[in-house]
Amino acid sequence: MISHNFYPNPKTNEKMLPDNDHTIEIMNKTKTPIILCGHTHVQSKFINNLKCLLNPGSVGVSLFREGRTQFLILHGSKTTWSEEFVSLEYNVDDVINDMYNAKLNEHAPYWSLITETILRGGNISHGRVLSKAMELCKEKTGVCVWPDIPEEYWEQAVNEILEI
Repeated sequence: MISHNFYPNPKTNEKMLPDNDHTIEIMNKTKTPIILCGHTHVQSKFINNLKCLLNPGSVGVSLFREGRTQFLILHGSKTTWSEEFVSLEYNVDDVINDMYNAKLNEHAPYWSLITETILRGGNISHGRVLSKAMELCKEKTGVCVWPDIPEEYWEQAVNEILEI
């Protein structure tokens, strides 16, 4: 029989933000002492009630790290785990050129612009722009369904957030 040491009915797309009431609730209901999460693209460590929440960051598009790749190495012994957060520089221009060579800018122009802005150290995120684009779309059309958001709302959201 498999033993489940996890929070009942976990959602794989939930953000687990440090020092957030919902995160603390999940941590308190989880039996394991270490929880690994992602989705925010920001390295973090949060300890609550003798439980540790670790987010490795993002290898590809780390937020607020000026194009540095991030990851986490867990080192284990017979009785404990310890974490090592790693952040490395890489050639951001090569990655951006690869995006253009793959024509991502033609298929998703504003997603590509957001990604390039993040890689160059800009203070923006895909999630923030997505939320704004969905809000604008819903205001105008009455309904907004991901991923079918017209490009005009992505453009307006990017322009408002970047104050273009």
